Amino acid sequence: MALEYLLSRQECPEPTFSLRAKAAVPQAFRSTLPFEVLDNIFRFLSKPELLPALSANRIFNDVATRVLYHTIEKLEPVLSIVVLRKLDREPRLQPLVRKLEIDWASSTTIEPTRNLYSLLHRVLTKLKGLTALSVDLPRPGSQIWILNGCSFTLRYLSTSMPCDARLAKYLDSQPSLTDLTLRGYHNGIDTMPLLLSLFPGAEATDNSFTLSPTSLPKLTSLRTVHGGPSIIASVVKGRPIQAASIALFPSTSLESLRSLSLSSAPLRRLSIMSFDSTVQDYLVTELATRFPHLEALHESLRELGPSFAPFKSLQIVLHHRTKKKPSLKSGTIGAQHSKLSYYLEVKYGSRKDQKDSWNGAL
Repeated sequence: MALEYLLSRQECPEPTFSLRAKAAVPQAFRSTLPFEVLDNIFRFLSKPELLPALSANRIFNDVATRVLYHTIEKLEPVLSIVVLRKLDREPRLQPLVRKLEIDWASSTTIEPTRNLYSLLHRVLTKLKGLTALSVDLPRPGSQIWILNGCSFTLRYLSTSMPCDARLAKYLDSQPSLTDLTLRGYHNGIDTMPLLLSLFPGAEATDNSFTLSPTSLPKLTSLRTVHGGPSIIASVVKGRPIQAASIALFPSTSLESLRSLSLSSAPLRRLSIMSFDSTVQDYLVTELATRFPHLEALHESLRELGPSFAPFKSLQIVLHHRTKKKPSLKSGTIGAQHSKLSYYLEVKYGSRKDQKDSWNGAL
């Protein structure tokens, strides 16, 4: 009520379409602010804070619903199914969704069936305004078919689907993509045996992940969890990648770094997770040689290695030690003696607020 009273005190002209939309609402419950302003204000509210607005009046309900369904993320698997069913049966909600996150990979409460995948596919074909999609599915088999018939144009995609020819073909159809995360397995040169031993149940896929040279012309950010040199090269070569996150595996570390250097733009930000115990002996030298414009580096090696003086642009290093608590340090790098800080930050996310807000909305 306090928020509604504050808004009702404002006086500013509103477009004719807002007047027509408010025609059915009693004068006492109308806000003098146009929908666009209400929309911007409501975006500052958390999802739990949107609940009272849903039941305040018709105008607030319309605006709060639009904000609530704009971004659907961080939902427990069971609740995500409830939301998908609601989207499937209510066409008025479908144009509102811009970002959708589905995480069924680590669920202990559900085991996705063909019917559940069909529901997801049906909803995706109806979300024509979607621009960001994250799909994390259980590993066995590829469910790339859930993207068949989808007409949305993505700018962000994160998926755990296997890196094979089918996924490459889909990526070729997304020219506006700027941010790509590949978490799926791939039968790379020497990485797959290690992955199979680390992650039981992992399956090998055909080694045919090859993108068209003209696809993904706007891609600037790549994250790959299990991809070897061939995956990195296929995505990076000739594209303006400026931020990347990769894993280094024994016997292919140098080749992965070489593949990453095929970008058509200078690499500015890099995150590295290493499974190669020997990489710390030469990593700094290789990075300084291949990526002289690097500004931020996040690495998880046991030791930081030699001096960072070879870098001329490096400003931030996030050093992640897994066994010892790191101390904050500073060092001098570059010709201008800029300060370099080593810092570790761990965030623990909770989905409780998201769950409560969606339960209230549904």
